[in-house]
Amino acid sequence: MDCFICRKHKGQETAPPGGYIYEDEHWMVCHAPAKLGPLGTLFIESKRHFLDYAEMTSEESDSLGNVMKKIYSALRMHTGAERIYQVTLMEGVPHFHSWLVPRGKGASERGLKLLARDDSCDEKDAAELSGKLREAMIENFKIVDKIRGAQTDRPIISTSPPAS
Repeated sequence: MDCFICRKHKGQETAPPGGYIYEDEHWMVCHAPAKLGPLGTLFIESKRHFLDYAEMTSEESDSLGNVMKKIYSALRMHTGAERIYQVTLMEGVPHFHSWLVPRGKGASERGLKLLARDDSCDEKDAAELSGKLREAMIENFKIVDKIRGAQTDRPIISTSPPAS
Protein backbone atom coordinates (compact mmCIF):
# COMPACT_ATOMS: atom_id res chain seq x y z
CA MET A 1 0.00 0.00 0.00
CA ASP A 2 1.30 3.44 -0.88
CA CYS A 3 0.16 5.82 1.87
CA PHE A 4 1.56 9.31 2.37
CA ILE A 5 0.93 9.32 6.16
CA CYS A 6 2.51 5.87 6.62
CA ARG A 7 5.56 7.07 4.66
CA LYS A 8 5.69 10.27 6.74
CA HIS A 9 5.66 8.25 9.98
CA LYS A 10 8.61 6.22 8.66
CA GLY A 11 10.57 9.41 7.89
CA GLN A 12 10.25 8.94 4.12
CA GLU A 13 8.46 12.28 3.61
CA THR A 14 9.31 15.82 4.69
CA ALA A 15 9.11 16.17 8.47
CA PRO A 16 6.37 18.44 9.81
CA PRO A 17 7.37 21.96 10.92
CA GLY A 18 9.14 21.58 14.27
CA GLY A 19 8.79 17.78 14.22
CA TYR A 20 6.08 15.78 15.94
CA ILE A 21 4.46 17.47 18.91
CA TYR A 22 3.15 14.31 20.54
CA GLU A 23 3.36 10.56 20.02
CA ASP A 24 1.96 7.61 21.92
CA GLU A 25 1.19 4.01 21.00
CA HIS A 26 -1.82 5.04 18.84
CA TRP A 27 -1.45 8.69 17.75
CA MET A 28 0.97 11.26 16.38
CA VAL A 29 0.27 15.01 16.42
CA CYS A 30 2.05 17.57 14.26
CA HIS A 31 1.64 21.02 12.79
CA ALA A 32 0.31 21.02 9.23
CA PRO A 33 2.66 22.18 6.48
CA ALA A 34 2.75 25.99 6.57
CA LYS A 35 1.12 26.30 3.14
CA LEU A 36 -1.97 24.29 4.23
CA GLY A 37 -3.46 26.42 6.98
CA PRO A 38 -3.19 29.18 9.52
CA LEU A 39 -0.75 29.05 12.41
CA GLY A 40 -1.82 26.33 14.83
CA THR A 41 -3.38 24.03 12.24
CA LEU A 42 -2.57 20.55 13.51
CA PHE A 43 -2.96 16.98 12.29
CA ILE A 44 -3.80 14.13 14.63
CA GLU A 45 -2.79 10.98 12.76
CA SER A 46 -3.35 7.35 13.64
CA LYS A 47 -0.18 5.29 13.77
CA ARG A 48 -2.01 2.24 12.47
CA HIS A 49 -3.34 2.47 8.93
CA PHE A 50 -7.15 2.53 8.96
CA LEU A 51 -9.78 4.74 7.37
CA ASP A 52 -12.29 6.03 9.90
CA TYR A 53 -13.89 5.82 13.35
CA ALA A 54 -15.66 2.56 12.50
CA GLU A 55 -12.28 0.84 12.04
CA MET A 56 -10.74 2.05 15.32
CA THR A 57 -9.98 -0.41 18.07
CA SER A 58 -11.50 0.28 21.49
CA GLU A 59 -8.06 1.28 22.77
CA GLU A 60 -7.59 3.77 19.91
CA SER A 61 -11.00 5.37 20.42
CA ASP A 62 -10.50 5.57 24.20
CA SER A 63 -7.10 7.21 23.88
CA LEU A 64 -8.14 9.67 21.16
CA GLY A 65 -10.36 11.66 23.53
CA ASN A 66 -7.55 11.98 26.05
CA VAL A 67 -5.08 13.22 23.43
CA MET A 68 -7.66 15.62 21.97
CA LYS A 69 -8.42 17.13 25.38
CA LYS A 70 -4.75 17.81 26.07
CA ILE A 71 -3.87 19.15 22.63
CA TYR A 72 -6.98 21.40 22.60
CA SER A 73 -5.89 22.88 25.94
CA ALA A 74 -2.32 23.42 24.74
CA LEU A 75 -3.48 24.91 21.43
CA ARG A 76 -5.87 27.33 23.15
CA MET A 77 -3.17 28.39 25.61
CA HIS A 78 -0.57 29.12 22.90
CA THR A 79 -2.78 30.57 20.15
CA GLY A 80 -5.54 32.31 22.11
CA ALA A 81 -8.08 30.46 19.96
CA GLU A 82 -11.70 31.09 20.80
CA ARG A 83 -12.75 27.94 18.93
CA ILE A 84 -10.89 24.96 17.50
CA TYR A 85 -12.51 23.28 14.55
CA GLN A 86 -12.00 19.57 13.96
CA VAL A 87 -12.31 18.26 10.41
CA THR A 88 -12.04 14.59 9.54
CA LEU A 89 -12.51 13.78 5.84
CA MET A 90 -9.99 11.16 4.60
CA GLU A 91 -10.66 12.07 0.96
CA GLY A 92 -7.15 13.17 -0.01
CA VAL A 93 -5.28 10.58 2.07
CA PRO A 94 -7.24 7.44 3.09
CA HIS A 95 -5.50 7.08 6.47
CA PHE A 96 -7.25 8.30 9.63
CA HIS A 97 -6.28 11.86 10.44
CA SER A 98 -8.11 14.90 11.76
CA TRP A 99 -7.34 18.53 11.14
CA LEU A 100 -7.52 20.91 14.09
CA VAL A 101 -7.92 24.51 12.95
CA PRO A 102 -7.89 27.30 15.57
CA ARG A 103 -10.11 30.36 15.15
CA GLY A 104 -9.03 33.52 16.91
CA LYS A 105 -11.45 35.91 18.61
CA GLY A 106 -10.95 38.56 15.94
CA ALA A 107 -11.54 36.31 12.91
CA SER A 108 -14.22 37.73 10.63
CA GLU A 109 -15.09 34.35 9.11
CA ARG A 110 -16.49 31.51 11.16
CA GLY A 111 -17.33 27.86 10.55
CA LEU A 112 -17.14 26.65 6.97
CA LYS A 113 -16.24 30.13 5.68
CA LEU A 114 -13.09 30.12 7.83
CA LEU A 115 -12.21 26.59 6.74
CA ALA A 116 -12.70 27.51 3.06
CA ARG A 117 -10.09 30.30 3.19
CA ASP A 118 -6.85 29.75 1.32
CA ASP A 119 -4.72 30.37 4.39
CA SER A 120 -1.09 29.77 5.26
CA CYS A 121 1.47 30.63 7.93
CA ASP A 122 5.21 31.05 8.24
CA GLU A 123 7.22 27.81 8.51
CA LYS A 124 9.43 29.25 11.26
CA ASP A 125 6.37 30.31 13.30
CA ALA A 126 4.85 26.84 12.87
CA ALA A 127 8.07 25.18 14.08
CA GLU A 128 8.26 27.54 17.08
CA LEU A 129 4.63 26.86 18.01
CA SER A 130 5.25 23.11 17.69
CA GLY A 131 7.99 23.37 20.31
CA LYS A 132 5.70 25.27 22.69
CA LEU A 133 2.90 22.74 22.19
CA ARG A 134 5.32 19.84 22.73
CA GLU A 135 6.42 21.33 26.07
CA ALA A 136 2.78 21.91 27.08
CA MET A 137 1.93 18.29 26.28
CA ILE A 138 4.88 17.06 28.34
CA GLU A 139 3.65 19.15 31.27
CA ASN A 140 0.06 17.89 30.79
CA PHE A 141 1.21 14.29 31.04
CA LYS A 142 3.50 14.95 34.04
CA ILE A 143 0.46 16.27 35.89
CA VAL A 144 -1.54 13.17 34.92
CA ASP A 145 1.29 10.94 36.17
CA LYS A 146 1.38 12.73 39.53
CA ILE A 147 -2.38 12.24 39.89
CA ARG A 148 -2.09 8.55 38.98
CA GLY A 149 1.00 8.08 41.13
CA ALA A 150 2.54 5.83 38.49
CA GLN A 151 4.69 6.04 35.39
CA THR A 152 3.26 3.01 33.54
CA ASP A 153 1.22 4.81 30.89
CA ARG A 154 3.79 7.43 29.91
CA PRO A 155 3.32 8.64 26.37
CA ILE A 156 6.24 8.65 24.00
CA ILE A 157 6.81 12.37 23.58
CA SER A 158 9.77 13.63 21.66
CA THR A 159 11.39 16.48 23.58
CA SER A 160 13.26 17.80 20.58
CA PRO A 161 12.43 18.22 16.90
CA PRO A 162 14.00 15.82 14.42
CA ALA A 163 17.38 16.74 12.94
CA SER A 164 17.11 18.64 9.67
